[in-house]
Amino acid sequence: MFTYKDSTLLVSALGLEEGSGRPVLSGFGVTVALDNEVPKKLVYQVCETMHGVNKLGAYEEHTLKFDDGGNVNVSFTLRCFEDIVLGFVNGRIATKNPFMQKKSFSSQASIRITLDEIVGLTSLMANYQHNEWWTRPHFESDLSKLPAQTISLLWQSDAAYYRLLPVCGPVCRTDLQGGGGTHDQGLSVILSSYQGGLQHQETLAFVLGFGKEPYTLADRTTEAALMELDYPVLPREHKTYPEVLDYLGWCSWDAFYQKVDEQGVLAKAEEFNRVGLPVRWMMIDDGWSTEAGGKLQAFDANPDKFPEGLAATVAQLKEKHGVKWVGVWHTIVGYWGGIDSNSTLAKSLGNYLYKTADGSLIPYPDPALGFGFWHAWHGYLRRQGIDFVKVDSQAAINNFLQFERSVGASASAAHQAIEASVALHFNRTMINCMGMAAENIWHRPTSAVSRNSDDFMPKSPNGFREHAIQNAYNSYYHGSFYWGDWDMFWTINHDDHQNAVLRAINGGPVYISDPLGQTDPTKLLPLIYSDGKLIRCGRTAVPTLDCLTKDPIREPIPLKLWNYAGEAGIVAAFHIGEEPIEQEGTISTMDIPTLADKRVVLFEHFSQEVKVLEPWECCVFTLQPEACKLFLLVEMKNEVTPIGLLNKYASTHAILKQWRKQGSELIRLREGGRFAFHSEVVPSHVLANGQEQQVIALGNNIYEIACGHILEELDIEIVWRR
Repeated sequence: MFTYKDSTLLVSALGLEEGSGRPVLSGFGVTVALDNEVPKKLVYQVCETMHGVNKLGAYEEHTLKFDDGGNVNVSFTLRCFEDIVLGFVNGRIATKNPFMQKKSFSSQASIRITLDEIVGLTSLMANYQHNEWWTRPHFESDLSKLPAQTISLLWQSDAAYYRLLPVCGPVCRTDLQGGGGTHDQGLSVILSSYQGGLQHQETLAFVLGFGKEPYTLADRTTEAALMELDYPVLPREHKTYPEVLDYLGWCSWDAFYQKVDEQGVLAKAEEFNRVGLPVRWMMIDDGWSTEAGGKLQAFDANPDKFPEGLAATVAQLKEKHGVKWVGVWHTIVGYWGGIDSNSTLAKSLGNYLYKTADGSLIPYPDPALGFGFWHAWHGYLRRQGIDFVKVDSQAAINNFLQFERSVGASASAAHQAIEASVALHFNRTMINCMGMAAENIWHRPTSAVSRNSDDFMPKSPNGFREHAIQNAYNSYYHGSFYWGDWDMFWTINHDDHQNAVLRAINGGPVYISDPLGQTDPTKLLPLIYSDGKLIRCGRTAVPTLDCLTKDPIREPIPLKLWNYAGEAGIVAAFHIGEEPIEQEGTISTMDIPTLADKRVVLFEHFSQEVKVLEPWECCVFTLQPEACKLFLLVEMKNEVTPIGLLNKYASTHAILKQWRKQGSELIRLREGGRFAFHSEVVPSHVLANGQEQQVIALGNNIYEIACGHILEELDIEIVWRR
């Protein structure tokens, strides 16, 4: 139970006697920044305590009051539940004479809650916004070095994991940053409205939670914040994954960049047909729009690139080339610079557009008025046959509207307006992109998929290293809100194999951006079924416990990601270290939280090595530079443990059902292929849909049958010797 005493937050330590406590956060202080004034530290006055009950349960609430001895006062409230603390900030500037010049909070870093120390910290993993659009991990345990704009902080102590989650509310955005405490140690919780001119700022600033298991802790803290905020934003588990993105796709960006045109898109679709690759959706990315000077001029495609219009291109893709869905790209303000104010588009939809202080014209930052613009455009696109959209440049909303709207209000208005239109016209199917700023993450009501990293860089010699580490560790916090889009990749590239394995475990969309003549279907077939449907893992992939708070680039350890492939666990291990040396790692039942105490068959996909792991047992493996391994951990329940389809990476995903009858074991598969199973009893014979099949003994009690000629659901029957 969290409690508060003498400027220190306490928590009953897990594993210790009831009632004993240890510090968690120590030494609170408050600093405020007012316009045109030097930041000042406020003086602590009193702590008031009360008890209550709400939708999160019973709590004990402590309100610390600070002031400057004059007109500025800040209340910092800790509402402590059993395993969660909500931190609220309420700052006011008193104005005695309304007609006199007023003081106001600065637009950025207006209120800073400082903490001298996190007691007992042994290691950490933070996620910080390293540029306007994207986040990446940080691992240094020295809190004074915590980067600016940190939007999630996980740390480990001897007793538990702790997660400090700053919140972006209806007005203010909260960030963490190192320093600010006594002697500039510790860390700061920083509030910014990006508006200025405010005399009152009140917000839920952060959530702090603890637990033995960090993955449920991420979801628990996120859901507690969303419940307290009580605005229409759903956690990932309550969102619907779009049907379109359950299939293999292609995007024009890395193939053509802004030189995309009808001829190139149709030629690529013809190529997929020729090589027999079932690409079911195509995204026409940046470059298709009618624009001038970086501003949108019209709804339809650029007539020089798409001479017969967007509808004609879409019709050919669907009718001639068998593409089921077609999407198009646009930014959250139409095009990069907004709407061309001299266009007929601006004149006809002027009531739904807003002119910013710098003269930019953008969809109105109001849910209802902004919807008017998107409804008009998306309705037009739908009539051309477009099925979904990718919405880019989302973090730019605050760049257009800072000082005019608060960061929370502008993001909320933009996302509500566009998502209402996408829900109406495209069945909520959209890819959010360039939007890992906190204000974007916290304000999308129902969209389910969002980019999880910076761009795939096909020509960067070490691009996979940064791409993998961002996607892996960003997924820890981002996965509580969204299925991560881990971006497109090339099937012919120096990193093609690693990228394919990374997509096998990610749990989100899989799509490529191969240029003309550059598609290698063999890199993709292990990721899909014969109809193009993805072999998609069950949740968002995250690092395993043994590397969750460690840096696999600078430390000699593999990056390991875990997920579920059907009912089995799956772990992908990558060598992304800077040092070109052999790495040693371990694979264990403990890598999959629900399998730690289970007996499992461990199967490595590429080597086909097999081992039976007892509960809590570890197995050592090695990795060469830029290499990867893929492990399946399948619980042993009966005489037969199905490994699934060896020609697929997440092989156990194909297993739909397993049941027994006298003398045999039956397994239903999603489709045929190289089916393998583990059995400590030698089978008499094996049937596929009632037809006897040749049984190949692979060694170590693994058997294979080849049933790739069956491209539909089938039943495998394994009969024992009598």
